[in-house]
Amino acid sequence: MSGIYKIKSWLKSRLIANYSSTMVVVAIFVVIFMSISFTLLSPYIAKEQLSSKLDRMSKDLIDNYSSNVGEYHTFIKSVVDNISYDCGVNDREYIERKAYNNYYIRNIDIENNEDVSCSSFNGQHDYNLKPTFIKKLQENISLWNLYDNKNEQSILSLVWEGNKGRVSIDFEPIISKVIRNKYCDDCILSVVSTSKGNKNTLQPQNETKQFLSQQSLNIEIFNNSLILRHYVDPKLLSLISMDLKPLLCIIGGLIGLITFFLINIYFKHQLSLHSLILKGIQRKEFIPYYQPIVNVKNNKMYGCEVLVRWWFNKKELISPDNFIPYAENSGLIIYITDILLEKTLAELSSLNWIESLGIISINLVPEQLEDKQHMRKTVDLIIKSSISPKQIAFEITERMSFTDLDKAAIVIDYLKAQGINVKLDDAGTGYGSFSYIQHLKLQSLKIDKMFVDTIGTYDHKLSVLDSIIAFGNKSGMEMIAEGVETKEQSDYLLNNGVYLQQGYYFSEPLIFEQFRDYFKREQENN
Repeated sequence: MSGIYKIKSWLKSRLIANYSSTMVVVAIFVVIFMSISFTLLSPYIAKEQLSSKLDRMSKDLIDNYSSNVGEYHTFIKSVVDNISYDCGVNDREYIERKAYNNYYIRNIDIENNEDVSCSSFNGQHDYNLKPTFIKKLQENISLWNLYDNKNEQSILSLVWEGNKGRVSIDFEPIISKVIRNKYCDDCILSVVSTSKGNKNTLQPQNETKQFLSQQSLNIEIFNNSLILRHYVDPKLLSLISMDLKPLLCIIGGLIGLITFFLINIYFKHQLSLHSLILKGIQRKEFIPYYQPIVNVKNNKMYGCEVLVRWWFNKKELISPDNFIPYAENSGLIIYITDILLEKTLAELSSLNWIESLGIISINLVPEQLEDKQHMRKTVDLIIKSSISPKQIAFEITERMSFTDLDKAAIVIDYLKAQGINVKLDDAGTGYGSFSYIQHLKLQSLKIDKMFVDTIGTYDHKLSVLDSIIAFGNKSGMEMIAEGVETKEQSDYLLNNGVYLQQGYYFSEPLIFEQFRDYFKREQENN
């Protein structure tokens, strides 16, 4: 047991004693790493933040615009019905009043068949002379797109044409100056087009071409198949990114602290479990439970499997699921197995086990079968007991893989020479399975409960069970099925040549006192 104290000493000197200083270094690293990582994300976040704001503001304006255009048939009809098409005083006053009272209307123009025209706008229009047709809305009404050369924005125009002449209503730009100049002067350009990729409604000046040569920040498609694109000056994104960096650095630091806190909890738990298992090994708190293995051909006990339980502080029984995975990964399972074997040999020797010819199966991990020196000490322990090595079988769990199969094969040959059988446990659930059987020349396997549970169901793993059994029968291997819980399962296995079985159908795992009574009854009955 000197190895136990070496591990304990190492744990104290390298993990416990240096834990605080190590965690300080980890904390600093995690906080700095997260802070830098979040700061580096500032350009991306700036882009997403600005895109989200533009989307939100644009949608609000678009919704208002859509509501207004949605009443075009009523609105434009009221204009057509209340003018004389002579552009007289009454006509001009009427369209000026109409345009003034509607926030979304820029101007209303009238043109009769005699080329007489007037407008609610007193100045000169600065529009593109080549409007683009969008679509016909009704028989007399169509929608057009104009371009405002002064503000470099698209203008939508609603046109009514009839026998007396033409009435056009030009709407205010969809994207207002509020958005265009919200962050800086002319840093945002919004373009309305009639189809994806078609900007023939826009004839930009030289300073605008810089925007249009870049990829748009976002695209919004709305009513009447119009497409809205936002172009943003890179300087604006850089400015927003710089403003975000301090905040993102703080956020990253806070997330780093939270991450460190969770890491700290995890490692403390692992260290605590490691320390508790070490104390359990020192106090020999790990005890064997025995589950009978039955030969259902003659209903006699073939032997038993030794299962470990942790009698924590000799007060509380801890399930293997709560410590075995960590014990296996940390290597502590080796010392637990030594304690288990020592107690098993002592307890079963008191039953005069050698006369029963029963087999005692004990689980090992691959690491144990790769250490010949350790296995020699194990064999010496068995020889010194009153139980024959021929009554011992080691089961290799497949939950962990071998690192050196050739070395393991040498150790297994040594064990076989001593009369100790080696079986493949959990066959079909782990790493090597049948390659292990061939390379290590194993002649016994255990069928996992996962496959036994499929008997009587339509689970596809039932075919895997049948394949394992067929392989075992063809290879002449000894097969043991574990986890048998019903008569149906037992009968199915027996009918397919698997007559060595264990599980709750026969008996639950028993403490030594219970197993002693079970063993005596078996001896009396036979």
